[in-house]
Amino acid sequence: MTHDRREHLEKWEGTVETNDETQQRLSAIQGFILKSTIPILVERKEGKPDPVGTGTLLTINGRHFIITARHLFADDWSALEHLAVPDALDGDTYTRILNLVCSTPKNGDVDIAILEVTNPESVREIKANWNFLTLENVDVSASATNVWIVGYPGKNYSIVGKRLVAEPVTVLTERLRETPKAARQPVHQGLDLFYAYGKSAHLLGKGDAPTPELQGMSGTAIWDVSSQPHPGELWLPERFAKMIGVQVAFLHGDYARAKSWLAVARSLAKIDPELRAAVLQKTGVTAE
Repeated sequence: MTHDRREHLEKWEGTVETNDETQQRLSAIQGFILKSTIPILVERKEGKPDPVGTGTLLTINGRHFIITARHLFADDWSALEHLAVPDALDGDTYTRILNLVCSTPKNGDVDIAILEVTNPESVREIKANWNFLTLENVDVSASATNVWIVGYPGKNYSIVGKRLVAEPVTVLTERLRETPKAARQPVHQGLDLFYAYGKSAHLLGKGDAPTPELQGMSGTAIWDVSSQPHPGELWLPERFAKMIGVQVAFLHGDYARAKSWLAVARSLAKIDPELRAAVLQKTGVTAE
């Protein structure tokens, strides 16, 4: 364990067993993140769900989006016609995502997909069970060293008939100072982020443990949860947890790769003038 990660863990979990407030805050942050982190399913055969990745719910100016990875659909764009979101992490009912509009960067190296849910009934049903974040929950600076990766690895799914059970995992890790030698090129400065992903890591609620393969977690958010309130400042998880990237690839035992939220913001800004203005106002990012 490196010095940076040790400091991070001591800051957050050094007294987990004895400090109830710290434990409650960790659980609150995880709960807040999971409420907007969805398994992305494809329903093709008799309503049976097939998990393909993970996404994060976002709303801007009354419009509703799922932020995820482009490569989930690159080999079969027709899957977008069959997407669904589970109503719970343990259940047999799902919300079909109708009238979906997909936007991706022209540069195929930027592995981002922005899925706009335009059907009001789909939006209403998703809102009944999940939470849409806003641009207030975003940090485009990608300056955080210690981060959380939260999502649903493929091995953590159990599917029997129509019933799906998805067990989330929260990995605490740190940014790598250099690009891994095994990283696929091209690597874009400021857009590609790399984090340590060894065969073991600190898993929230489990301590140091073997890490899962990340198939199934592509498209999930990378989170900076390092900010702390000032004395007397009201603590709420939504004020101190920020999305900084989208996980898009990994090499188990080496690294997890993400596209920074700067790439997402630029992609959103290119969709239309309304989103361009909203992104500029909240993040300062323009459609370059």
